Amino acid sequence: MANPNGEPNPFVPNQAVTTSTTLDGAPVVAETPLYPPQGPDPAGTQPGQPEAMEQGANAPPATGPGVEGEEVVWEASYSMRNFLGRIVVRVLLTLAWIALAVETWGEGHSDYAFLTILAGVVLIGLWLALLYRMAQARYGHYYRLTNRRLFVSTGLMRRRRDQMELLRVKDVYTRQTLVERWMSLGTVIVVSSEKELPIFYITGVSDPKQVMDLIWNAARTERDVRSTNIHSV
Repeated sequence: MANPNGEPNPFVPNQAVTTSTTLDGAPVVAETPLYPPQGPDPAGTQPGQPEAMEQGANAPPATGPGVEGEEVVWEASYSMRNFLGRIVVRVLLTLAWIALAVETWGEGHSDYAFLTILAGVVLIGLWLALLYRMAQARYGHYYRLTNRRLFVSTGLMRRRRDQMELLRVKDVYTRQTLVERWMSLGTVIVVSSEKELPIFYITGVSDPKQVMDLIWNAARTERDVRSTNIHSV
């Protein structure tokens, strides 16, 4: 390599020198070039490379470095079958109120009119509370599993989105009541080695056993792939 005056720089070797001997003991010098004829070529020195590196660093999260090859394995939200029992109860109460109203106003029992109206107001309140709870559960819970991360989004007005790397998953299990077992519903609990948020609750999902298997298989696959890449390096 030359210095600014055009003379060779004695402190930077341009060639690696290896020696060997012939049969008569005379040394043979073999020179192996360390750099190509144009000199060293570190990353980012060629025209256009700095711009490409900057674009990669500023890329959006969906396409930036670190998410290459990430694919969605499973995604779901809170199952509406969790509200089936409460819907049935309110339907029965509504039928009972209709029968009471027919009995009260059809037969002219004015003494029970106030109680009938009050029961109707309470019944409307129960239906409105249930509809709000259903909307909150349906649109306030969203789950997504990729081959690298698990996402849990909660909240309707103020949304919170947490993520867990599958490499940190330690255990996955389900929790179900007797009724939930009959309806194939339940909660999947994911335990990780994270200190800030070590447990994820995936509540109200259909077929929780299948979801548990998907998460565990994806975590095992991710660990195996990373381990293979490290060993190959």
